Amino acid sequence: MTTLAVLVAAYIAAALLETVSLIFYNGHPQGQHLAEYYGWASLACLGAVLLAPVAGWPALRSWRRGLGLSACGFALAHTALIYLHVLGNNWEGIDFLNTSEQAAAWLGVAALALMLPLALTSANWWVRQLGRNWRRLHLLVWPIALLSLGHALWLGASAWLIKLVAAFGMALILWVRRYRRRAFKESADV
Repeated sequence: MTTLAVLVAAYIAAALLETVSLIFYNGHPQGQHLAEYYGWASLACLGAVLLAPVAGWPALRSWRRGLGLSACGFALAHTALIYLHVLGNNWEGIDFLNTSEQAAAWLGVAALALMLPLALTSANWWVRQLGRNWRRLHLLVWPIALLSLGHALWLGASAWLIKLVAAFGMALILWVRRYRRRAFKESADV
């Protein structure tokens, strides 16, 4: 039930992003801006997934599955809109990006490719089937987040302030997790 609530909230957030995009832009620029919004929404959901175990907020921990599925959904929507509005309905459009932009685009492709198995195996049935390997598989969320952040910082069209906030947010998540893990180990040693 919690996963459904998070997915509904993500759908509402997507509708709000689309509404904002419709108000300020129309046509081709609207699709480009909406693609960017979905990319940032995916990254925000990934950040929340990573922060959940150490945030000290039990609700956030119970929302992890829904947040992860939302991150994947936003990433798929981001990719579809990029395909339509940036690449002109043609994957060969990547060839017309400069070399740096191509590399950044492939970071995003790699992140999405790694994200799909996590979304597909997020059901309880898969947890039972994969056993301890399920956790190993889902630790891919870390490289996915770093690839996604690299993609957003390198290729994203947002202002540098937004990119700086995203990078700082990821650094803060890493620091909090490391601090909490160290504090947990020290209390266990006592």
